[in-house]
Amino acid sequence: MKQTEEKIINILNKWYDNLTPLEEEDFIKYEFTKTKFRTKYLMRTGEFLKITKRLEAITFNNICTGLSKNYTVTEDLLDQYLEWCFDNYDFFSKKYKGFSLASCAAFASEWDINFLNFKFADKLSLKDLDGLEVGKNIFYCFEKYGIALAATKLMQEKNADRKSLENVVIKKLESLTTNKEDLNKLKNMLRTTVENAPYSSEVLFWNYGNSFSELFLYFKNEPWCPKC
Repeated sequence: MKQTEEKIINILNKWYDNLTPLEEEDFIKYEFTKTKFRTKYLMRTGEFLKITKRLEAITFNNICTGLSKNYTVTEDLLDQYLEWCFDNYDFFSKKYKGFSLASCAAFASEWDINFLNFKFADKLSLKDLDGLEVGKNIFYCFEKYGIALAATKLMQEKNADRKSLENVVIKKLESLTTNKEDLNKLKNMLRTTVENAPYSSEVLFWNYGNSFSELFLYFKNEPWCPKC
């Protein structure tokens, strides 16, 4: 199965051969940082980085090209940038509809070494969920739109009782506190909820600081986490 998957990936990436010539040293350059990225990617997403060595080398070269527009590229700088990318995982997920080595390369030329945490200028509203059926994948919608907005949209879809739905949602969220992967998902949900605040009183969990006070304790050292 693994060999078949690798063959498919190689076929899909073969078109790079005539577009981007590579030297032998490109494959071993920044090997420590490449290995570190693969490890952090697995820890963050729960999935292996499915990419050929060739495409990995090309993408790392693209990251260095982007960084070189503003800085002298060293492995320390490259490592610092990729650490920042993982710290701002939610930003990449929103801006590029997913986190990948390619999205890190796409942003490299815009990166400022003095960035701390990226702030989003545009907040979502309940109207942004018009036309979506959040009930088909509610946890995904919690991550993408925040718990307050997605839960309110779910209430509208199912014509559900407000208090009953709030109780069910809290119990489901509490089930995400038992392992690291689920805690990462919960972190994304809560952070997006905070980013889109404040809410009007007709929105479920409008007073999210009180509603999720126990859940926020898991992330009390995060800069985005409200002091409950």
